[in-house]
Amino acid sequence: MRITQSMITKSLLSSINQNRESMHSIQGSITTGKEVDRSSDDPIKFFRANRFRQSIKQNEQYLENVQNAKGWLQTTSSNLDSMLSQVMTLRERAVQSANDTLSAENRLQMASEINHILEDLVNMANESFLNKNLFSGTKTKVDNPFVYDGNSIEYQGNTGKINRRISENLTININVTGQDILDTNIFNAALELRIALENDDTNEIANTIDSIDTASEKMISLNTSIGSIQQQLELAEDRLETANLNLTTFLSETEDVDLASAITQYNSEEMAYQAALQSTANILRLNIMDFLR
Repeated sequence: MRITQSMITKSLLSSINQNRESMHSIQGSITTGKEVDRSSDDPIKFFRANRFRQSIKQNEQYLENVQNAKGWLQTTSSNLDSMLSQVMTLRERAVQSANDTLSAENRLQMASEINHILEDLVNMANESFLNKNLFSGTKTKVDNPFVYDGNSIEYQGNTGKINRRISENLTININVTGQDILDTNIFNAALELRIALENDDTNEIANTIDSIDTASEKMISLNTSIGSIQQQLELAEDRLETANLNLTTFLSETEDVDLASAITQYNSEEMAYQAALQSTANILRLNIMDFLR
């Protein structure tokens, strides 16, 4: 087949277009930092990168759930510690007031102090985290889960459990309900002590010590269970952070451009482009000269 100058020119023009498109593509990669920015760049890498991004996003949601759970449990534990401290004070007052050397007036004064402690305990049981009641079950927006009228305590929450999903296959319970608090008998023990003090009944005052000790043990047990969940959350957080670190590395290896290599390739394409332009110009010049002859 005879190769004409027209065929050579067409070939050079095609090469110029290819060089220009390649330069444009490489320049886009250098600008975005991405070797794979659309499915047409590399379908397999593109969809693989999308899977990595989806996994990272899902893990970020799990991490957010873990952080929320940690904050909730930390606030819960802190309140239980404060309540336990008040229970210890109740016990001290019970032991002191069981002593026969105290007068009825002394016990009446101590009854007033116990009532203040009881009010503090109710206030602690009404504490919240991020505007949600800690100890009201799933009724987190009720005004006051516990209401103390001076004679009895009413619980207005429920026994619902609040859960947080921290992985695809793991959901954990993070709340202590008001019923859990009631089951420690902490409020009844305080009420019994106050009434016994008001009645100047040393035998009944002594009897409340056992109730207070039982309440204390149950409060400690509640807080211990929280500590176990907190440890589980710490492990989950470490696992998720490590997973996202690895996924981010895989994503970068899949879609990020090797900048040094891309610049070298761009320069090479640019040189080829310039050479093709020069060759085409020379051929066109010869064609014009031949025509003029």
